Amino acid sequence: MMRALFAAAFVALAACSGGFGDRAREEFHAAVDAGAGVTVHVDNIAGSVNVGAWPRPSVDVRATKYGRDAAELRSVKIDVRRTGGDVYVKTSYEGLNHGSVRYRLSVPSDASLQISNVAGAVDVAGITGDVTVETQAGAIAANVGRVEGERTIDLRATTGAVDLSIAPDSSARVEASSTVGAITSTMPGVVASRENLVGARANGLIGSGSGRIRVSTTTGAIRLRF
Repeated sequence: MMRALFAAAFVALAACSGGFGDRAREEFHAAVDAGAGVTVHVDNIAGSVNVGAWPRPSVDVRATKYGRDAAELRSVKIDVRRTGGDVYVKTSYEGLNHGSVRYRLSVPSDASLQISNVAGAVDVAGITGDVTVETQAGAIAANVGRVEGERTIDLRATTGAVDLSIAPDSSARVEASSTVGAITSTMPGVVASRENLVGARANGLIGSGSGRIRVSTTTGAIRLRF
């Protein structure tokens, strides 16, 4: 089921002044073989998540853990595993913790993504499968190429802007809403309008509307573009 799984780490300690570059940090690397159409699940608590496509049949996970000292780094755990056709990447903590993890993932282009990040930005590019991203406090940027057929793109932020870019030859139904924030759309047929003075909504069809795109944020702007 898993032919390769490896990890390497090192710790670099520096005087802490509140910024990531001046705190204790630990590098992490793991790789998992993956079949066609793998679904990759990422569950992070604090720190950014960046996912890009590459031409290999594997999921490569590189991460940097940040903490106040070496003891705090040890309490930040990263679990990477494959179960069936899915790959799971998860951050967890032992005891009270103020650490964070920045992830950089390379996945097959036909992978699907399910990403949950409590506090931190998420950036996705080059993925052709379904994409679901949810953040509590963090911006979302996604360049997902052509959306058509049964493909679904679902981007949700509580506090944070959302920037979605798709290919011009897409065919999808688009629904977008912001409770407090503006929506701008350069997608023909997707028209934005103000709602309740401080919010906005956008709906429309691209092509025949076979795919499905849903974008929402409670507080933040939304940008829809080719």
